[in-house]
Parts: sequence; C-alpha cells; structure tokens
Amino acid sequence: MGLYASILTFFITLFMGIPVGVCLGITGVVGVLFMGQPMIVVAQRMFTGLDSFPLMAIPFFILAGEIMNRGQITDRLIRFADLIVGRIRGALAHANIIASMFFGGITGSAAADTSSIGAMLIPAMIKQGYDPAFTAAVTASSSLQGPIIPPSILAVIYGATMGESIGALFAAGIPIGILFGVSDMIVVISQAKRKNFPKTILRLSWREKLDVISQALLALIMPIIILGGMFTGIFTPTEAAAVSVGYAFVISLFVLRTISLKDMPQVLYNAALTTASIFLLLATARLFGMVLTNYQVPQLVEKAIIGIAGNNKIAVTLIINAILLLVGCFMDPGAAIIMLAPTLVPLAKAIGMHSIQFGMLMITNLTLGLITPPVGLCLFIASDLAHLPMEKVARALVPFLLIHIVVVLMVSFMPDLVLFVPRLLKYA
Repeated sequence: MGLYASILTFFITLFMGIPVGVCLGITGVVGVLFMGQPMIVVAQRMFTGLDSFPLMAIPFFILAGEIMNRGQITDRLIRFADLIVGRIRGALAHANIIASMFFGGITGSAAADTSSIGAMLIPAMIKQGYDPAFTAAVTASSSLQGPIIPPSILAVIYGATMGESIGALFAAGIPIGILFGVSDMIVVISQAKRKNFPKTILRLSWREKLDVISQALLALIMPIIILGGMFTGIFTPTEAAAVSVGYAFVISLFVLRTISLKDMPQVLYNAALTTASIFLLLATARLFGMVLTNYQVPQLVEKAIIGIAGNNKIAVTLIINAILLLVGCFMDPGAAIIMLAPTLVPLAKAIGMHSIQFGMLMITNLTLGLITPPVGLCLFIASDLAHLPMEKVARALVPFLLIHIVVVLMVSFMPDLVLFVPRLLKYA
C-alpha cells in the first residue's frame, strides 16, 4: 500500500507542475509515513545524501562556469568556432555545435549552454536565413555535450553515488561528447545543401585572427588544467574544481578584464541558486531512493527485466536503455542517477558490462530527456529564445534525437569506445 501511495503521489505532484525536487521530497515523506518511521528520518536521509566529499566539486564547477559566462566568454568561443568552420555551408550551425563543445568543457551544464549560446546565435542564424525551428533544434541538441564532456556534473553525481572514479568517468566522456557533436554536424551537413544554408566568410587580418584565437584559448586552457591535473594525479576532482574557480576569476578579472568586483555578488548569487536547486534534487532523490529500497523496488525491477529478457545480454541492455530514455523524459538526470544507479548497476555487471561504461550509458540516455517533451529543459529554453511553440521545435529535433540514439547504442554495445581513454590513462 505504501509503495502505491508513494508512486501515485509522485505522478500527481509531477503533473501538477510542482518542481521535481519538491515532488521527490513530498513522495519521500509519504513513503516514510507509510513505513511508520519518525519524521526525523526525512532530515537524516536528506543530509546524509549530501554528505559526500566528491559532491563538493559541483558548486565549484558551477561557480567557475558562471564567472566565465559572466565574462562574456561565449562570444569569444563563437568567433573562434566560426573561424574554424566559416567556409563550410551551414557554417553558423557548425559554429553553434563547436562552440557548445568548448562551452561544455567549461560549464558542464546543458541549460547554461542553451541559454548563453542560444541567446547570441539563434537571432544571428535566423537573420542569416536559417529556419527558426531548425535553429532552435541545433542549439538545444548541441548543448547535450555539456553534461557529457568533462567537467561533467552528472559524472560527479554518478561517481559519488556508486563510488566510481570521477577521473575515469571524465576520461570516458571525452570521446562520447565529441561523438555527440560529430553526430549533430552530420545532421547539419545532410540538410545544408537541400536547405541552402549560407556560408560565413570572416574577412579578418592575421592579427585579428590571432587575437580571436588567443582570447578563446585563454578560456579553453581551463578544462586542460582541470583534466591534466586530475589525470596526472596532481589534484583530486574536487581540488580541480576549486582550481578552475581560481583560474576563471584571475582570467576574467585581471587578464580579459570582462568582469569587475562589482559583478561578483551577482555571480555568487547565480551560482548559489543553481547549486541549491541541484542539491535539493540530490537530497530528495536520496530520500525517495530509501523509500524504493525499503519496498524492495530494485529487486522487483531486476526480476522483471530478467523475466522478460532472461540472460540475453542484448535484450537486457535494450530494456535498460528503454527504461532510462523513458525516465529521462520526466525526471532530472541527476536525481534519476541517484535513484536508479544502485538498482541497475548490479544488473549491468551481471551481464558483463563495466561500471564506467554503464555510467556513460546512464548519462547519455538521461541527457536525451533534456530535449524531449514533456519536461525537456533545453527544449523549452531554445523554444523560448526562438519565440516558437515547443511542438514545432520538438519536430525539428527528431533527426538529432535519432542520431543521438545511435550514439547511445554504440555506447551500449561497443565497450572499447567508452573504455579506450580510461584504459589509456590507467583508470580501467
């Protein structure tokens, strides 16, 4: 009875439009009441859910990204990307994708990517003659590189939840994130000639080109410092996140001089607000996960999947993919990882899948939910920036979504693709 009441509470609150973090909290409270536990358990479980040293990396990465974003680094990355692909048909669409790849290596946030790059490139692309729905679609789709390319907040959450090496997950995310970007570019290329996308010819002198490159490289050095320090063992992921804040502050305030000390209160406020929303999700997801564990939901899910697929590795993997894709349409990826990883990782290991590979499988599947109805955050942001109905942008996203699913299947069935870089760096 308690399990049914909890599930019913979750879906009722979700479809009422209540934020997911609050939905999970209310559902957890209902579950605890039916379990006959005292209410102090709610506070204890939420606190212990956040009592993890690796999770300290999240606010630091968010603050570093906010400083760089406030320092107008987006414009520099876009100009650099345009310099690379300016002579290709559909250049601005390709620049959008490449800029998202660079931006993702700084912020690790798909929503920040869509907002920052979309605010600049969506109007510019529409002005050049791109279809508005396609423009919004390529912006939303390319932003998915953010949570995959390191530093990835989702990788930190998965690593902290399952006790997995965050460095290994960061290493695994490099080729997968690039593959997501390449797949977006394939869609653009396939439509460029048919829709007569324009080229962008930047008539810059060598001095101007060097200036564009130097300013962009100042931003791109930050992920190199983060990853290089981690992979060489100089500092931990949490220490790397703190170093990234220091680097972003010095570069933005003293070198580029794009922010001042007067800007810092707003920067800190924005970073605190984003961190609070993420940590609320993590805390309430832990509470809800405890309720599910108490009612033996993980065991029920495992039995159901084995009952349908038996010991067939391909069938089990496809069912897990389907579950994750469906969950991603309704739930925040971070909360879903905390709730589902303890249930699904043992099942994945039982069919011979490495936990790092499964981590990337979870992250890529759940990330797709950011561009799918009914609660796709990046889909809504891009639609709003393009002043279009969500349904129209969702239709334009279909080819991007399909090719991303192909990439997810590659992650599912090609372990060497995922584990090559972690093995190269002696993580796996």
